[in-house]
Amino acid sequence: MLASMSNVLKKQHENFRIAREIMTNLEDLLEGQVTLAQQSVITNLMNSQQKINTLIKEYMLKLIGFFAKVEDNGAKLNVNIQIEIVFKSLTKEFVSVRTAYNLGNKALTLTQVMKELQSYELMLNGDKLIRGET
Repeated sequence: MLASMSNVLKKQHENFRIAREIMTNLEDLLEGQVTLAQQSVITNLMNSQQKINTLIKEYMLKLIGFFAKVEDNGAKLNVNIQIEIVFKSLTKEFVSVRTAYNLGNKALTLTQVMKELQSYELMLNGDKLIRGET
């Protein structure tokens, strides 16, 4: 097992007597890295705020990317939590959409919410698609 390790790892593990001890130590090392990755992705997600003039589609794709990274790193966010994060990070223009969602059908998917927001965005812009800043 030591033959396939880098020199640094070999040095760290040369006093281990059995392979199981090496495996346990490697799992502990990797678990710490996974925890840091999870914290980093969740921090990015929590700090996300839609910028004025950013199109909903662009912003939603950014958030969906963050949601995917969160899951790739082993954390679970159900769709209701994801939708709540979306609504809390939108500009004030979308407060009425959030209110309608809270009063109405909460059985929407993230994609359906994105479509509803895009429809509202078109309405706000007088049915003209405005190219925003990213």
